[in-house]
Amino acid sequence: MTSPPQLSDRRALLPWYLIEFLNSYAATLFCAGCYDFAGEVLGQPPSVRLWMSAAWGFAYIFIALMAGRLSEKLGPRRVVGLMVMLCVFTPLLGLLAYYTRNVWVLAAVMLPFNITSSTIWPALESAITRTPAKMPLSTRMAIYNLSWGSAGFVAFFTRGALFKIDWSMVFVATSIASLISLLVFIKFAIPAHMISADHVPTEADHETAHDTPALQARAKTLLHMAWVGNALAYVAINVLIPVQYRIGTLGGLSDPALIGFITSIWGFSRFAGFAITWRWHGWHYKIRWLLGSQIALAVSFALMLLFHDPVIFAGLQVLFGLATAIVYSCSLYYAMHVSDGGGEHAGIHEALIGLGIAIGPAVGAIAGGSDFGAPALRNISLGVSVVMAIGIIVQIIIAARHAKPAVHPS
Repeated sequence: MTSPPQLSDRRALLPWYLIEFLNSYAATLFCAGCYDFAGEVLGQPPSVRLWMSAAWGFAYIFIALMAGRLSEKLGPRRVVGLMVMLCVFTPLLGLLAYYTRNVWVLAAVMLPFNITSSTIWPALESAITRTPAKMPLSTRMAIYNLSWGSAGFVAFFTRGALFKIDWSMVFVATSIASLISLLVFIKFAIPAHMISADHVPTEADHETAHDTPALQARAKTLLHMAWVGNALAYVAINVLIPVQYRIGTLGGLSDPALIGFITSIWGFSRFAGFAITWRWHGWHYKIRWLLGSQIALAVSFALMLLFHDPVIFAGLQVLFGLATAIVYSCSLYYAMHVSDGGGEHAGIHEALIGLGIAIGPAVGAIAGGSDFGAPALRNISLGVSVVMAIGIIVQIIIAARHAKPAVHPS
């Protein structure tokens, strides 16, 4: 069997990271734009925007599980190529909602783009881990996080400026980003036959989860905890995104571009957090960092919905972004270490994200009711905080079971 030609890390991996950046930008811009359009143009209360987010999350669960299996069956390159092409067209369906001014049409046209953009994630994660390159797995995952994390805050930042031009620009810009992604794929993505599980890089001795049975067991425990924790992070994130524009207006802001800037701070902080978790490995296999970051996340989330002063809101976003970065990094790091970069395991990682996207907004919508202002946000904060507290307690129980010494038969 001939070995694949040696490519530089940049040549082999950069196209995947560019596609990932553009897909993340498109998905974040599209979702945030739809929620803000529903609230600021169609006059819907926070609960309606949260139900839209919950519907996206419920669909995402099944899409991610299907996408992980599809990636294993067809190969990650084929899945990425097909879905990127479809992403050029599906966001333009949002123009139907723009012209009809109907919230039900808006909710319906979100589904096709959800299918096409969300199917890309497990395939991209698998392609990045299985591409022949010298870059260690932890570095690949760190750059993966930096790529989509930077796209997130760019999307939050630019959406306000796009709103000032015209609300329809959200759907057009999403399509343009996907078109650029398709061109990158056609021109630069490596051939399918070069992507293989044989190319998953081995880590340094102190980083791999497979050195000893004890370390492997700890990795699996942390993986299960991180999966719960990451779902909780997305509970908070996907309650915040549909209501953050409203938080800005309640804080006395009126300029869309300024609100876009203020509400992008947590995305920038998350990006910085991904950079920290890349260069600093002290969080590897440490339960206290996983649990501590979730407590910080839960507290900052609750306070953001209660206090709307722009300065306080900005400061809490910094803590929130750093905490979400640590939790997500843990989930993806342990998933890829325990599974040798498999698309199906990546699909489970993404499906649990979908679970968080679904549960958080659904609870928030029920708690918020039909109120529009600060009372709705206060009730949403309370309802979602209860869910997050339960999730943290579940992880403490998982950690306690792992800490118990094994009983060996005499």
